Amino acid sequence: MKYFLKSAQGRSFEINVEATSSDHFRITLDGKEVEADFFDVDGSGQYAAAIQGRSFAASIEQTDEQHLRVTIGGETFSMLAEDEGEQVAGVLASSRPKAEVIKAAMPGVVIAVRVSVGDHLEPGQAVLVLEAMKMQNEMASQEGGVVKEVLVAEGDTVSANAVLVRLEPLPES
Repeated sequence: MKYFLKSAQGRSFEINVEATSSDHFRITLDGKEVEADFFDVDGSGQYAAAIQGRSFAASIEQTDEQHLRVTIGGETFSMLAEDEGEQVAGVLASSRPKAEVIKAAMPGVVIAVRVSVGDHLEPGQAVLVLEAMKMQNEMASQEGGVVKEVLVAEGDTVSANAVLVRLEPLPES
C-alpha cells in the first residue's frame, strides 16, 4: 500500500509498503527499496525493527486519524500520514483548520513549557520539552493554532498519552 508522509517541518515522503510475510516487509521510500522486519512489542505502539541488519526500537503513537508521533532513538517526529485515497480526498476537500491535542508520546517529566494560553503557534513550533528515558524530547504542534489550555507545568510527571496542551484553529482572516 502506498502512503504519503509529511513531517511537521514540511518534508514530504512517498512510501510503499508491501507485506511479504506477517512480520516481513518490502519498503520503497522515495524510490529506494529496503527489506525490513517489524515486531509489535506490546500492542501499545512499541515496536522493534530490523532494517538491513540494523536494529531499532520505535514508539508510534496515533494522535488522530492521520497524525502520528514517531520516536526513534530518543528523537521524536510528528508526521501527517495519508494513504492514496485519503490524499485524493484531502486535495478535493476544502482545507479547514482543525483543533489539535498534544499528548505525551511516552511517560516522562515535563522539563520546560514553552507556551502560554492565547499564544499563536506555527506548524512545527515547540510546545514543551518532555524528559523520558534520560532523553529530552521536544513536543511540537503539528497544525499550529492558538493555545487553548496548558494542562501541565514544569516538573510534572506524565503518563504515556496524557494530554499536555490543547490548541484551537487560528481564526480565519
